[in-house]
Amino acid sequence: MARRSGHAKLGSEPPRSERPTDRPEPPSSERGEPPVSQAAPPVSQRGAARGEDGRARHAADPIHDKLALAILDGTLAPGSSLPPERELAERFGVSRLIVRQALHRLADVGLVRVRQGGPSLVVHPNEAKDLRVIDLIYRLGQGGAREVRELIERQFLHGYALLFLAAKRASKERLRALAEMAEDYAARGAPVAEMLAFEKRFFQALGEATDNRFYQLETSWWFHMVEGRGERPAVFTDEQRQAFYREIARRLVEDKDAARFYLDTLSPILDMVGSFSLGR
Repeated sequence: MARRSGHAKLGSEPPRSERPTDRPEPPSSERGEPPVSQAAPPVSQRGAARGEDGRARHAADPIHDKLALAILDGTLAPGSSLPPERELAERFGVSRLIVRQALHRLADVGLVRVRQGGPSLVVHPNEAKDLRVIDLIYRLGQGGAREVRELIERQFLHGYALLFLAAKRASKERLRALAEMAEDYAARGAPVAEMLAFEKRFFQALGEATDNRFYQLETSWWFHMVEGRGERPAVFTDEQRQAFYREIARRLVEDKDAARFYLDTLSPILDMVGSFSLGR
């Protein structure tokens, strides 16, 4: 977490001119567009409406998200200075207090460095040490070729690691229970409509079978992150998915290297997405 020494105190009482109000924001055509992306949509500065992902939305969220996206996609270059709070407040049509809250949230995850008496500096996203940056990349990303490649690679190779460790460490009883889970899904035709719900149950059970807390927590975090964000494209037909999980079930029970089968089956897809745009 970023240190708060020297930062403006968010809990202090702001000047009257900076206190949030419930007045509607002026249209973007009257206040001008901000220097990054488009102006945030009007929101009550004290409201907490729910977004499409079910999360509570607060007044600083649109400003935070616009600035975070500009940092993540390189529009705001590492080492560059952000505009002063007053300028950002004018361009986004909010109070300086709201801007300050957004900047401190960016500092908390390591995307900016706030300096007392000086401009806030942009930090390269790869230097951020907070895993919440991954959530921002996924949530704010534009679904480009690089993002698709990164997500598929992460998902597939994480699944391989879970199968590899579970097969080495889990008891025969636990492996049979995992196989029954996969076989049950296959026996019902492995429908794509149930894919995410099944994968959550199956891979979280695999995570528990690894006896590795990092894999358990990361698997739970991954599914928490992707739930409610829209359906992911299926890489197999229902028939192919049915055969895939039926074979995994058989190999788990017979100790026939289910992890290797999993990786060999998915390698052509990894090769294909590997040709997608390789970013910086």
